[in-house]
Amino acid sequence: MRFKVFFISQTLKDFSNLFFANIFQKFLGLIRELVIAFFLGSSILYANFLLLRVVSDFFSQITAGNALKANLLPKFTKLYENNKDVSLSEVFRFSQKSSYYLFFMSQVIQTVVIFYLNLENNNLFFVVSLILSFSICFNFINTIFLTIFQARGLFLKYSFSSVTNSLVFTLLIYPLISIASFIGLALSRLIGIIFMYCTFVRPLKKENLGLEIKLDNSDFNFPTLILGNFANIIIISSRFASGADGSNNITFFMYAVVLLNALLTAIVTNISTILLRKITIKKNSRLLLYSLLVSVFVGLFMVVVLHFFSTEIVRFVYLRGVFTVSDVDQTAVYLYELSFAFLLLFVSTILFQPFLSLPIAKNRKTRKYISLLLIGTIVIGFVFSIFFDLDVKLETLIVIYTSSTVGLFLSIYSYYCYSKSTG
Repeated sequence: MRFKVFFISQTLKDFSNLFFANIFQKFLGLIRELVIAFFLGSSILYANFLLLRVVSDFFSQITAGNALKANLLPKFTKLYENNKDVSLSEVFRFSQKSSYYLFFMSQVIQTVVIFYLNLENNNLFFVVSLILSFSICFNFINTIFLTIFQARGLFLKYSFSSVTNSLVFTLLIYPLISIASFIGLALSRLIGIIFMYCTFVRPLKKENLGLEIKLDNSDFNFPTLILGNFANIIIISSRFASGADGSNNITFFMYAVVLLNALLTAIVTNISTILLRKITIKKNSRLLLYSLLVSVFVGLFMVVVLHFFSTEIVRFVYLRGVFTVSDVDQTAVYLYELSFAFLLLFVSTILFQPFLSLPIAKNRKTRKYISLLLIGTIVIGFVFSIFFDLDVKLETLIVIYTSSTVGLFLSIYSYYCYSKSTG
C-alpha cells in the first residue's frame, strides 16, 4: 500500500518530469554523437580535443551540476520553505563576479596544457580553450539559478530549460561541425548555454523583493563539491588516463561513456536530486530504500544487456561516416568492461545523498576526510599505472574500478554518519 502511494505521489510526478526530459535530452545527445562520429570518428585531432576538454569538464563538474547542487540545494530549499518572497539580486552579483575568476583560472590551466602536450595546431586549440572557458562561466551561473528552480519544486520548468539548451546545441552542431570541425562542436555547446541563460535565468533578475539571499565563498565547501560530483570526477579522471599516451584510445572510452552516462543522468541522477531535496526537508528512509532498489535494478539490467549486446548497440549507434568496424569493436569492449564500475557509481550516488543533506558545519571534518580519501585513491591509481607501465586500457580500468570501489565503501560510511547524526 505504501509503495502504491509512493507511485502516485508528487515525488513520482517530479521524477517523471525529470526523467522524460532527460530521455529527450539523451535522444538529442544520441543525434549529436552520431554527427560527431560521422565527422570526427576516432581521429587524433578529436582525441586531442577530448584530452584538452578534460580541464574544462573538471571545472564544469566542480562548479556546476551535482557538485554545486549538493552545496546549494539544501540552503535554497530551506529558504523557500520558510519565506514566500525571496530576492535574487545578490545571487546575481555573486555569480557574475565568480564567473570572472573561473574564466581566468580555466584559461590559464588550459593554455598550460596546450603547450605542455605540444598539440598540433596550437592556435586552433587556443581558440577552443576560449570557447570552453566561456562555457564554464555561463554554465556556472545557469546551474545556480536552475538549482533555485529545483529548490522551489519547479521540476517541470527546470526540465524545460535543460531541454531547450540541449535542443539548441543539437540544431547547431551539424552545420557548425561540418564547417569548423571540433571548434564548431565547442561553439554549438556555448550557444546553447547562452540561449538558456537569456531565456530562463536572466528573467529571474526581476525577483528583487523579499528576503535577500546572499552567497559567499563559505557556501561552496570544496569537499562537498567533490562528494556531490564524485561520479563525474572519477569518470573524468579515467578519461584522462585513457588519453595519457597520446593515442586515440580516449575516443573509444568517450563514446562508451556517453552511452553509460545516459542511464546515470536520466535515472540515477534524477532520483538522487529528488531524494536530496526531500530528505533535506524531512528524513525519509523509505524513499532512500526505493531509490537504492531502483538504482541497483537499473545497474544490474545494464550489465546483463551489455554482456550480450554491447557490440550490436555500438554498431547501431555509431557505425556510419568515418566511424569504422574496428572502432565499433574497441568501443564495445570499453562499454561492457566499464559497466560494472558504473553499477558501483549508481549505488554510491544514492547513498551519498543523505549525508550531503546534513548542514556542512555539522560534519565539515568528515566531508574533508572522505573527499581526501577519494581523491587520494584516484591519484594512487594513476601512480600505480605509471609505475608499472601498463597498457593504457588497463590503466584506465584500474583508475575507474579502484576509485569507484572505494567510493562505494565511503558512501556506505557516509550513510552510517548520517544515521548516527539524525538518530
